[in-house]
Amino acid sequence: MKLCSKNEQTGNKQLCLVKYEGIDPNTGIRQIIVAARSVEGEDKQTLLFGVATAYTLVMPAGVQIKIDDGEPISLQYAVCFPTSCQVQMELSKEMFDKMRKGKQMVVAAMNMQQKAMAFPVPLTGFSKTFDGPPVDNAKYEEARRLMMEKFRQRQIELANKAAEAQQKKEQGGGQAQAEGGAPAPNATVAPPKIAPAAPPQ
Repeated sequence: MKLCSKNEQTGNKQLCLVKYEGIDPNTGIRQIIVAARSVEGEDKQTLLFGVATAYTLVMPAGVQIKIDDGEPISLQYAVCFPTSCQVQMELSKEMFDKMRKGKQMVVAAMNMQQKAMAFPVPLTGFSKTFDGPPVDNAKYEEARRLMMEKFRQRQIELANKAAEAQQKKEQGGGQAQAEGGAPAPNATVAPPKIAPAAPPQ
């Protein structure tokens, strides 16, 4: 999507982001954000990356980005927030052309288990989105709010299903125990009979 804004925070210059967000379909967590940023009146463009810190990232490892079969580019994190670590680089003309013509960018990061995590970013719509008009910011915010509400509902449904499954498991375990001759909870159990002691010899 293409988002543009113009206010005092941007120095009354139009700032545009052509942004892709990779979202976990179960939790709604933004796993990866990639955005090409351009500012009105400036030739230089910036490419921004954000990787979710929910994966416990290895800071010194940074990230590697790769477009299709091209050579990977290694980048270091510039700053980390509670929810994500961010990287930025100047978007050169060569890189920009590759993104326009490319099919997929892969952003790879390292977690604490020393495992590489690869986040695919489709590029097929990048050129059209970049050249096209920006989306309506109010409509975008409303669509995002509705989407997050769906994720919250899904989380509630998953939590309820997990609780029901646990309850059935516990009930099944109690029934099996009762069938095996073990006393049910709160059952009255007769004390065992004690044989009289043998008389002294």
